[in-house]
Amino acid sequence: MKKVRVIFSPEAEEIYKYLNEQAPKSKIENTIFNAVNKKVELIKANIHYGDPIAKKLIPEEYKAKYSITIDNSVNWSKKIYKY
Repeated sequence: MKKVRVIFSPEAEEIYKYLNEQAPKSKIENTIFNAVNKKVELIKANIHYGDPIAKKLIPEEYKAKYSITIDNSVNWSKKIYKY
């Protein structure tokens, strides 16, 4: 089985670190932190987890901000999922 890495955006990583620090002290942060970790494990177990998003529905802002390129000339099944 191929190893899967989940990479957060810089903003998400900052929030994840905050939740990790606050989880022992706060029940709410602990609940959110555990929920995020469960979703990460689901994604690692099944990379097709989530709902596919049509490429044309990805906002241009996200394409620019996260360096997403979409090559429509390639005819293979790569889906982008929302979680």
